Amino acid sequence: MTITLIILSVVFSVLAGISKAICDLSEEGKIKFYKKTFWIKDLSWQNKWKNGDKKQGEKFWLSSTFFVAQTDAWHLFGVLFRISFAVAYTCIGMLTTVSYLYMFWVVVAYILFATSFHIFYTFNI
Repeated sequence: MTITLIILSVVFSVLAGISKAICDLSEEGKIKFYKKTFWIKDLSWQNKWKNGDKKQGEKFWLSSTFFVAQTDAWHLFGVLFRISFAVAYTCIGMLTTVSYLYMFWVVVAYILFATSFHIFYTFNI
């Protein structure tokens, strides 16, 4: 169980870093993918509305509110970032019930998060 929690905290810390990098790159318009209206935050508002026109209403049911994460990368990876970060630190919390020595893992997980963020943000992987 302890090994599983350590592995999960590592995986989700790295996933949180990658997701945060994608959010920041999307907001800055630095992601270079074909479907720019999904990947670039400033253009993604069009995906929420029929034909990209707010006057025509939502593109699909709750596309501008509850299901907004389905319309653009910034919202989707924002959700993934928050969930991953929470899961990683929940796993660490569970590890501390085994031994308080696992408290140092908080620092390790943050270093993994920051390193993976830096790598993916800097090199646009």
